Amino acid sequence: MRVREFPVLGDEDERAVEAFAAGLDREAARVLAYLVGREESDRFSGEAASRLAVRVGVDLGRDRVSDVLATLTDHGLITETTVRSEAPGRPPKGWRADGGFDRTVARVRACHSEALLDRAATVAAALGDDVDVDADARTDDGSPVEVGLNWDPNGLHAPLFAGTYEADVSFDGRRGSAAALSAVADGDVDVGLTGAATFLRAHADGSDVVPLALYYQRAMVVLYTTRETFGAPLRSVEDVRGRRVAMPAGSETGALGRLFLSQAGVVDDVTVVRAEGEEREALLDGDADVATGVFTDPLELAADGHDVDSVLVAEHFPVPGPAFVVRRETLRDRPGALRTFLEGSMDGWSTARTDPAAAVEAVGDRSDEPAAAERRKLTQALDRFAGSDAVEKNGWGWHSGETWQRLRIALDQADAL
Repeated sequence: MRVREFPVLGDEDERAVEAFAAGLDREAARVLAYLVGREESDRFSGEAASRLAVRVGVDLGRDRVSDVLATLTDHGLITETTVRSEAPGRPPKGWRADGGFDRTVARVRACHSEALLDRAATVAAALGDDVDVDADARTDDGSPVEVGLNWDPNGLHAPLFAGTYEADVSFDGRRGSAAALSAVADGDVDVGLTGAATFLRAHADGSDVVPLALYYQRAMVVLYTTRETFGAPLRSVEDVRGRRVAMPAGSETGALGRLFLSQAGVVDDVTVVRAEGEEREALLDGDADVATGVFTDPLELAADGHDVDSVLVAEHFPVPGPAFVVRRETLRDRPGALRTFLEGSMDGWSTARTDPAAAVEAVGDRSDEPAAAERRKLTQALDRFAGSDAVEKNGWGWHSGETWQRLRIALDQADAL
């Protein structure tokens, strides 16, 4: 009786899986990590993997493995060959990933950055903005890429700072999504990080900007309160009926807060308190019963000793998270620079997924908060807002015209556009 050995993916392969998953279907990333790992092992280096070996190594079915192997081969990430066999007849097919980890991950990111530019053009067209994009372009004039963030640098931005960029990429904090978007529209920065509702409102007003990619997949806006102020648990949006809600006008949290209340059918049964950036203070001072904010607001109140409840908007309505936006002319004229930015962002994203502490350390003294607090913030954001079916199937940054159109219609119906 013969004994056959098959290596299998383990915890030590997680770094490779995450690196590849930033630009691939996650199952494809696992197959690629398996094949790269075989080449790096003493026992299996130089030996092609059979379809059965891949199935065992990554615990996937035959048909799915066949589809993934075909896709990876088409992308030039693996090579189809044959497996040495003592059996008579034609040798069975085999596959190798002999480019090494560094070259392979660079190829994955290059393929995905091209796909993201194609996707940006498709989304722009769905929103009524036709852009002719040379997505496979690699050349650029070498000028810096300036990125306007939606707030001062903090743990949520750590993946961007952790990335390695093959160009001069700089990050500048702005005071909110609207300020970051205005900086893009005015030509002060090349790329802006802004909330989905903020982008759609500016787009409706004629701003010549288009979404490049999603940074996080799900919106981080919440309704929150303290038990002391509310007098009871806040378990659903229905509980705010008849209450005072602190909500800023013209902001991302204000737009999505109004959308949330409208979708739940309670918007006409609450009193809106215009706090204009002081929502937390209005809540603590007793001027409001509930406040709108982002998920970090209730975390900070809880850290201060308050008994806090919150309801996440994205758990009730599929709102996209913060998005990178660019001017149409930037998407058309600087595809090479944008691809460099996206590929470096993928690098940082992979680092954050496997080593959040290292990602937060990259922010350095750009943040005034303790590293431990920023690390908790990043870890929770990755757990709660980074994932989606679109990312699992397509990789980091993915979005669709349908998602944007659905949100635009909803905001319009809620008088929040």
